[in-house]
Amino acid sequence: MPKENNTRCEHSVRLPQDTQPLIQAELESYSALLADIRALIKQAQGRAYQAVDNIRVQTYWQIGERIVRAELEHQDRAEYGQEVIKRLAVDLSISERNLYNAVAFYRAYPILQTVSAELSWSHYVELTQLSAREERRFYEVQAIRSGWSVRELRQNIKSDLYQQAKASGELVTTTPLELPEPSEVFKDVYHWDFLPLSPSYTERQLEDALIASVEQLLMELGPDFYLGGRQQKMIIDGQIHTVDLEFYHRSLQCIVLVDLKRGPFKSDYVGQMNKYLNYYKENNRYEWEKPPIGLIICEHKGVEEVRYALGDLEEKIFVAEYKLKLPSEEEIKHLLEKSSND
Repeated sequence: MPKENNTRCEHSVRLPQDTQPLIQAELESYSALLADIRALIKQAQGRAYQAVDNIRVQTYWQIGERIVRAELEHQDRAEYGQEVIKRLAVDLSISERNLYNAVAFYRAYPILQTVSAELSWSHYVELTQLSAREERRFYEVQAIRSGWSVRELRQNIKSDLYQQAKASGELVTTTPLELPEPSEVFKDVYHWDFLPLSPSYTERQLEDALIASVEQLLMELGPDFYLGGRQQKMIIDGQIHTVDLEFYHRSLQCIVLVDLKRGPFKSDYVGQMNKYLNYYKENNRYEWEKPPIGLIICEHKGVEEVRYALGDLEEKIFVAEYKLKLPSEEEIKHLLEKSSND
C-alpha cells in the first residue's frame, strides 16, 4: 500500500518532459519582473522620503527667516533672540537646538533657491556648522556630486578634505547653474505682517506701505527681484493705463508686472493683466529678454476661480494671496507636526 501511494503521488506532480523549459522560462521571467517592481517601489520610496525632507528643509528655512526678521525688529534688545527661541521651543514643542539650527541655516543660505533639493535637512545641519563660505560650498558640491550620506559628509569634514583639496589644487566649489522655472519663483502666499496698515486701508495705501518697506518686500518676494518702478504708465487707444509695480527678475530674465488687489480674486483681473503683458511684450522689452510675466496679488483667491480664469495663461500669469498677519503658533505647530507625520 505505501508503494502504491508513492506511485500515485509521483504521478500527481510529474509533468510532461516538453513542458519543463516553458516553466523554467516563466520562472526566470517572473524573477525579472519581481526585481523590476522591487526597484520601482524602492525608487518611489526614495523620492517620497526626499520630497518629505525637502518640505522639512523649506519649513526650517522659513522658520529661521521669521526669527531673524523678528530679531531685526528688536535690535535694541541684544537678548531678544535668545528669549524668543526659548519661548518658541516651549510653545511649539520644538527643541531649542533645532530652532538655533534653523536660524543658522537661514543666515548661511539667505536665498532659498540656492538650497539644493538633493541634500537633506541633516546634511544642512552639518554644513551650517562651517563658518567659511568657500569651505561650506566645497562640501556641499562634493556631497551632491558623490551622493554622500550624512555620515560620509561628517567624516569628510572631520578629516579636513577641504584643506587637502585646496593644497593639491583640486578645489571645486561650483556646480552647473540651474535656472528656476516661473512656478518655482512665485509663492502662493506672501506674508506682509511688517506693514503698518489700518483696517480700512486702500489699495494705494497698501502700495505706498510696500514701497516704504521695500527692503522687507524684496526679502519676502525672494531672490533675484529688482524693483523697476511703480504706477508704470501705458497709453492704449489714447487712454492711460497703469500697473502697480514693475520688477525685473534676474534668473527668469524677464520683467514681472505686479497688480495689487484688495478683496477676493476676480476673473476680470486676468484680462487686464494679459493686456499689460502684451503691451510690454511689444513696447517695453529687449530682444534678448523673455516675455514678461504677470503676478496678481489679492487678499483671497478661489482655486477653481483662478484655474478657469487663467486657462492657457497659467505659465504667463500667476495669482497669489497676501496676509497681513503671520500664522498663529498653533498653525505653525500643526504644520510641523503634519510634516513630521508625513
